[in-house]
Amino acid sequence: MAERPAPAEPAKKAQAAGKNATPESQAAAEEAEEEVADDSPRLGRNVVWGLAAGGSSMVVHLALLLLLGLMMTPYVEKPKVQIIESSVEPPREQEEITQKLDQKITPSTSLNAVSSTSSSASATVGVQGAISSAVTAPKLNTTVVNRPTAVRVDVGAVNVFTQSGSTFAAAVPEGTLGEGLAASEGYGDAMDRMTQEILNMLAKRKVIVVWAFDQSESMQDDREEVMGRVDRVYQELGLSSAAKDDALLTGVVSYGAKSLNHTPTPTYKPEEIMAAVKAVPNDPSGFEMQCEALQFCVANYQKVATSGNRQMAIIMVTDESGDMNSNIAQLESTIQLLKQANVKVYVLGRESVFGYPYARMRWLDEFKQAHWIPIDRGPETPQPEQLQINGFHRRWDAFPSGFGPYEQSRVARQTGGIFFMLPSPEVQLVGRRADIAYDADAMRPFLPDLSARNDYMSDRDKSPFRQMIFKVISDLNPYQSGSKGSRVEVKTDQYPIEPARFAQEATANMKKAQDLIVYLGEAQKALESVASHRAREKSPRWRANYDLIYAQTISYQARLQEYGWYLAEFIKTPKAIKNPLGPARPTNGWDVGTVKRLLKPDVTAATRDKADALFREIQKEYAGTPWAWRATEELGRGYGIELHEDFEDPRSRGIKVPKY
Repeated sequence: MAERPAPAEPAKKAQAAGKNATPESQAAAEEAEEEVADDSPRLGRNVVWGLAAGGSSMVVHLALLLLLGLMMTPYVEKPKVQIIESSVEPPREQEEITQKLDQKITPSTSLNAVSSTSSSASATVGVQGAISSAVTAPKLNTTVVNRPTAVRVDVGAVNVFTQSGSTFAAAVPEGTLGEGLAASEGYGDAMDRMTQEILNMLAKRKVIVVWAFDQSESMQDDREEVMGRVDRVYQELGLSSAAKDDALLTGVVSYGAKSLNHTPTPTYKPEEIMAAVKAVPNDPSGFEMQCEALQFCVANYQKVATSGNRQMAIIMVTDESGDMNSNIAQLESTIQLLKQANVKVYVLGRESVFGYPYARMRWLDEFKQAHWIPIDRGPETPQPEQLQINGFHRRWDAFPSGFGPYEQSRVARQTGGIFFMLPSPEVQLVGRRADIAYDADAMRPFLPDLSARNDYMSDRDKSPFRQMIFKVISDLNPYQSGSKGSRVEVKTDQYPIEPARFAQEATANMKKAQDLIVYLGEAQKALESVASHRAREKSPRWRANYDLIYAQTISYQARLQEYGWYLAEFIKTPKAIKNPLGPARPTNGWDVGTVKRLLKPDVTAATRDKADALFREIQKEYAGTPWAWRATEELGRGYGIELHEDFEDPRSRGIKVPKY
């Protein structure tokens, strides 16, 4: 928009003089200006009449008075119009990031494939097929669903400008996109914002809020904390005239493998709401069917909302991202159902794992033996954009991504709600690190794509660069069903203590390591074949994905070489067994650890140095992001191998481990 020309100097002075004028005085000045303009013809006729009467001096005085009047009229600058840019989805959606994170977590070994067999998931093939794509472009699933053509205007976080009961809050248009990410310091912070959201809805009309609680055992402490916070929310709402009597109705639902309705008749009484929350059970199944739970809420409460002309909102409280296969199959149909019913979804959830679907929770049995229970916690994108292996086997790191799980972020944004990302101080979360802190400004260019999964896949597969990155990820994915996935993993724990059995298992895994080195070498060449596309890639996120994965394929080759050589030496000269814990905690086996020392530096040092140089470049280029922190972690792992004893309490064998 062209800038408005500067006003004349006298007008500027007049404007400066009137800066502190009241609205009434400004209005009067504007009326005076309009009257002067409207009376111009009449003044001309008066001048002619005065001249006819012979009073020439009158003309001079009138002219001077008119000039002085114009000079004293304050200049009123036209208000500047701020243009709100519209965004069409896809290619991507923009959200504000205002968080500082400090977490590290760590995942699973026995879950289903990352890619579902549903029509939404892209086709994946084995590692050997991946790599042949360096010559022939791989063919992946490019099925595209019909895309919405309507242009949506994203006005950002509306509630920042609203006050309860204000006309602005009531004027927010229906269908406005919500926030895919709102970082919160805790439940208290999120509940305060949620209270304001409810008041904003009440400014328009009556409201029904449905609380949907995750039944998993890992949420037991969270539910107790939320219960106290919910009570406070309703106390605060009780002070608002907008929430009196039945203006705000509440329902309580919980979900796991199945959904339960704890308030068949929605209520406005806080004591009944608290009793319903207390009735939420623990579901031992380990399933969190969140899409089905959202559908359940609509089925049970839409009639109440429609008959009472109420705005309906669902507040989902969970620490997981929901069942993966259900999410893939039902996310988009669930979003459409919610939109048709005009339901806003708010999620009080946790941070997603960086490019990986899982995490592990630590659980102690009655004998104080630790067990690692898998949970769903990501990824932040429609499909994983990072390797699913750590160089030996499936990942066990669970780095924080800086964003919420894809499905929850998308459903909140699409329905006009908010995804509240709570901090993750869960002490039971495996491998959590307190020193990781991402920079909000540095993270802005790396927003994940929250478009529909099929749209995301179609856009990705149009790019040879992105397509090749994902193909390498898929082909090195141990979660693929069948034998191909198992070929990219080697054993790192509970090697037998007995020498003959150790030699047998070590020999088999040395062969696997050799195969994996070949696969990684071919993956390296495949990525190098599209290196020329990197400079033309517009997305910083995809450039960062490429840089990190390329460095990892090189470093993992060196570490696996050391792994094979160490096992061969250990077969010849095993370590002496030390058991400082005594017969109550006997040695369970040998576990693999990494050290700085190299067994054959003349062979592996050059590969190590090349990989480390790439990791250091990533640290600099992507400072303050998960890519830099992941590079830091890789640099600190060590390339040498050493076995150490693993101890266990034999009484824990056969213990029934719960599912979260």
